[in-house]
Order: sequence, then structure tokens, then C-alpha cells
Amino acid sequence: MAPLLNKSSSMKNPGKLSFFESGFSWFTFTVILTCACSCVYLLQTLVVNRKCISVETSLSMVTQSGTNFFTTDRPTLPSPVTELSKQIEVQTKKGTDVSRMVFAVAAAAQHWPNRKGYIQKWYKSVKDVRAIVWLDQEVNGTWEKNLPPFRISGDTSKFPYTYKGGMRSAIRISRIVSETFRLGLPDVDWFIMGDDDTIFFPENLAKVLSKYDPKKMFYIGSNSETHMQNILFNYNMAFGGGGFAISYPLAKELAQMQDSCLMRYPHLFGSDDRIFSCMSELGVTLTKEPGFHQMDIQGDALGLLAAHPQTPLLSLHHMDLYSPIFPSLTRHEALDHLIKASKVESPSILQQSICYADGKNWSLSVSWGYVVQVYKGFLTPRELETPLRTFYTLRRKNDRAEFPFNTRQTPKDLCSRPSLFFMKSVKKPSVGSEGLLESVYLLGDYLKRQKTCFKDLQPLSSVKQIRVLKEPVKESWFETPRRSCCKVMAWSEDSIELRLSDCQSGESLTDSIQ
Repeated sequence: MAPLLNKSSSMKNPGKLSFFESGFSWFTFTVILTCACSCVYLLQTLVVNRKCISVETSLSMVTQSGTNFFTTDRPTLPSPVTELSKQIEVQTKKGTDVSRMVFAVAAAAQHWPNRKGYIQKWYKSVKDVRAIVWLDQEVNGTWEKNLPPFRISGDTSKFPYTYKGGMRSAIRISRIVSETFRLGLPDVDWFIMGDDDTIFFPENLAKVLSKYDPKKMFYIGSNSETHMQNILFNYNMAFGGGGFAISYPLAKELAQMQDSCLMRYPHLFGSDDRIFSCMSELGVTLTKEPGFHQMDIQGDALGLLAAHPQTPLLSLHHMDLYSPIFPSLTRHEALDHLIKASKVESPSILQQSICYADGKNWSLSVSWGYVVQVYKGFLTPRELETPLRTFYTLRRKNDRAEFPFNTRQTPKDLCSRPSLFFMKSVKKPSVGSEGLLESVYLLGDYLKRQKTCFKDLQPLSSVKQIRVLKEPVKESWFETPRRSCCKVMAWSEDSIELRLSDCQSGESLTDSIQ
């Protein structure tokens, strides 16, 4: 440590103490030296035994003593700032726990028999999930144990609703976060709003919310996947079907003013734009997280999901609007299949990796836990991470201008389209697996394409299975996400084996073609 000198100390003659020039005796110097050492010893004792003393106070005491007796051979004392930093680091790493989130689910008795199955899929997917279903009236029959508890929403007849052709239930639904807050539940950091046909991934959601301080006001969600929906509502609005998160302090403010706020917006259509309007009055803007998916699409969601953003999957919505995500299964079976994979490694689900085989002859895109696409020829990573337009809007339009993100057209030539291998199974690391996750993908049933393109796609035509070994996601990925590097480890007559791992220094996704 560098010596600390009193501001009054002279530096006229380096290496010689200035007070000797004034005629001070050696006896006087010895007395001063002894007193100074005593002060230093007292200071050390206070720092060690009383950690509450601040660094500012300690430095002040040292400066006032005018000593320069701290030498490199003395033991370094623990700094209160260092100790506090360690505590903060531990708290930051711990992050948001699933148990500190409460889901407020908007439901209606009329649709309950067909929608409750969606809630059952995610509600018990991990431990400690807390949720409340808000209904317009009680439903017939016995309430099932594997469902969250329910509440009946409060009366909203006093609120005006003037949107022609709309539904008054939008007012009721817009108030469920405030109603959930008023229940006074303990140990809550976040309120999560969603619909009864929203599929949440709670473990991923907890990880993402860990980036934010729940003691501050946050309104976190995402937009629609279609340009027109965002124009009709607002690009700064969190779409409710995809789900959104409101921090505890913001929920408290919302609960205090929402009823008066709603009186000013009778002309709006839905619940989420009413909440957005109240957020605007509170002066809180939307923090966007692309893992929330409103899914305002029809057709085949494969193109969108297989090129998922580099962020954890948080939600899926409107499951009844598009085809089952696994073509050989029903909608509910397909969701069960995806959720089963997420229980093995939730952060990795749908995360895309890209690799190449035989130089530039084959391009492979792995959407972990979902599908592997294999193209003949070379497609750059930039192309592969751009979603194929296998889907269209709610107005049944498919032009690229309809979507608020980049897309690419599905090739018209049947043989230029990717061969699709859908996830069959996912396993946790086992003994002898080097700590790697194992997932298996089987060729989809596309008889016409297989027959037409069999010769052109050799040797891929005979491949029936792709095995993928992957390193689990590390904590650092949530702060600085990067795609896994992918290597083709083996290619036999009927199978391919891939290895996904963290990219090393100097490594890129295209190394295998160089």
C-alpha cells in the first residue's frame, strides 16, 4: 500500500523529513513516532473487530493522524467494501426464485373445460409455482387438485365500455393483477399475467427476471409477431396472451390508481391495452423480453420456433390457432412432449446451433429439444437464424412486410427445403456421458419429398436418426448468450451424431468449412 501523508507534509526535499529542518530533536521525533504507532494499532483493532466502521471513516482517521507507517510487510486487512461486494455478488447469483413469482391467469367459465388442460401442463412442471385463476363465475363440477386455486373477479359494471363489437370482459381481465396484489400474498417479487391458453416456462422466467431488481418498477413483456397487430394496438405494449411481468412496487402503484385510470379508456378494445394505458399514466415504459410469445400466427409455427432468439423460451400462446408443433402428435401431446424436454434442460429448449458437414455440402440447424433441419448446400449462419415463413398472419397473409422481424421465403423447389428430424427423446447426463445431454431426433414423415428427392439428397436420404450431445447451459449464458459451436462427430448410412459445446477462443460456427 502506498504511504498516506498528511496534507501539510512538505515535499521540498524528497527522502528527508521536513520537520528536522525546523530544529526538532530526536527525542521529540521519537515521542511523535510512538504516538503515531499507537494510533495505527488502535485503528487496526477497530477495523478487525468492528466491521461496521465505513471505509470513509477509516481513511479519515488515517489521514488525520498524519502517519506513513503502513508497509508492505504488514498483513492486509479485510475491506468492508470488499465484504459487502461479496455479499451483493452472492445475492445477485441467487436471483429470482420460482416461488417469488405469482401467476395471475385470466379465464372464463365458458371456455374452462377446453382451456384448463393448458394450465395443468405448466403449473406442476416445476416445484413451488404459485398461481391464481381468475374466473367470471364459478364452474360446474369439482375443482381438480392439479390446478391452481381460483377466485371470482370483482364487479366491473361501473366501468364504461364503448368499443363496438368488443367484449366487456376486457375490463375484468385488466384488473386481475391488481386483484391478485390485494390478496396480500407473502414473499412476492413479481406478478405474471397470462391467459388460460398461455403456456409458461417458469424456470426460464425466473432466470430472466433475475436480471432485474424487483424493488424497482418494471413492466416486462413483448410485442405481437405480426406488424398489423402492433400497429392496431401499440409497439410499446406488452401483449397479454404472451404474458408479462410486473414488479411488486409497480403492482402496488397500479392497484392504487387503476380503477380511476380505467374510467378514461372506455374506447379501447382489450385488457392489455388498458393496462398499457395505465402504465403510461404511471410513467413506466415497457422493457422488452423476446422470450414471451404472443403467437398471433396461423399455419406451421416451425419456421418461427426453429429460429428462436438467443434468449430463454418464456411462453407460448394461441396453441389452437396453428398446427401441432410436432406433426405426428395432437396439440396437447405435442406440448407435453416439448415440456418433457424442458424439464431435462429448460434454458436450452429451442436454442439454435449451426454446423456444417463435408465442407459446404451440408448445412445443419439444431433447435434443441425440437427439430434438426438439414439443408443440401451452404447456408450462412445469418440465413439459418432467419425464420422461414412457414406461418402466416391472423389475416392469412404471408408477405415479409407483414412481420416486424426478418424472415425468408420457403423454397419453392421441394428438394431445396430442409429435411426435418423431430425430437424423439431427451436424457439428462448419465455416468460415462462426460456430463453431456443426449437428445435423439427422427426423420419426419414426408413421403412425397423423400420419393422425389431421394437421389438428389444422397447420402442424407438414408439417414433416419440424428443424435445430439450437448453441454448444459452455464450461468454466464444468461448474461452474455452465445450459440453453441457444433461439430459433426459421425455420419453413417442411417444416422448422424453432433456435438454441441461452448465455442472456444478463436472458434466460429463456420470453422468446419475452412
